Amino acid sequence: MNYFRRAALCVALACATTAGMAETWPSKPIRMIVGFPPGGGADIVARVVGAELGKSLGQSVVIDNRGGANGVIGTQELAKAAPDGYTLMLTISSHVTNALLYPKAPYDAMKDFAPVSLVASSPFVLVVNPQLPVNNVAELVALAKAQPGRINYGSPGNGSTQHLFHALMNLSAGIDMTHVPYRGGAPMANDLLAGLVQVGFTTPLFSQPLLQQGRLKALAVTSKRPIAQLPNVPPIGDTLRGYEAEVWYGVIAPAGAPRAVIDRLSAEIARIVHAPAVRDKLVAQAAEPIGSTPDQFAAVMESELKKWSAVIRQTGVRAE
Repeated sequence: MNYFRRAALCVALACATTAGMAETWPSKPIRMIVGFPPGGGADIVARVVGAELGKSLGQSVVIDNRGGANGVIGTQELAKAAPDGYTLMLTISSHVTNALLYPKAPYDAMKDFAPVSLVASSPFVLVVNPQLPVNNVAELVALAKAQPGRINYGSPGNGSTQHLFHALMNLSAGIDMTHVPYRGGAPMANDLLAGLVQVGFTTPLFSQPLLQQGRLKALAVTSKRPIAQLPNVPPIGDTLRGYEAEVWYGVIAPAGAPRAVIDRLSAEIARIVHAPAVRDKLVAQAAEPIGSTPDQFAAVMESELKKWSAVIRQTGVRAE
């Protein structure tokens, strides 16, 4: 048998094996890794989607929280898993920025994984301590330009999502607010409320009661459009043209997972997130349902990689 006949036979056998797996898959429970502790946004989205995915596939979807290192530990676990469709991960947008901030991570964020589907996205809210004499983004930018380096913004740590969102704002507005990194969101929020830092990005669910109590003041949301929870708060992009920055949630698999399995998962997830009951649960968490094809998800990750690479290069953002 010559080389070409052997190659053709191997391809035929591989296709048959993949097709057979797709027909019998899933025949056992599926593990969905979450790279963050229980109770956070990623965990909640994973449990909402995983419960419905289990129903539609006829097998339970078990959530496996592997928190640590901004999602790197859980992602490393996925990279080591067999590409058989039985181990997935609910990841977030830091999957892409980690590739830029942790160049020595034990995996390649773009090559070692197969995109399955975008699930949802969620904005942050730009808030200030009420003692800061500004009422909108334009006034904050004007004050920051008048007092370069004297306005402090807090984040949960160097290289965190909020750090990147602020860096993008500094870059977009041509201002120089000073970064104060904390070890987590709780101490940052406490100092923001106390006025030790004046500016921060917080989640809509965290912000809403504090805004109602007058303990924080909302200037803008990071999404393209206003959100249901804060309908009167405008997007930053209304003032800083082109500004948009959201946390997205998506499902990925190990590279090499059968395409037929990935396509089925993608279709199921897209259907699930737009089902009224699931949509309501996601919207209650300030997450906008999306659903996408694997190729659409891959395009989003490539676009995000380019965007944040430029921000990190121009602003010098570094991880811990």
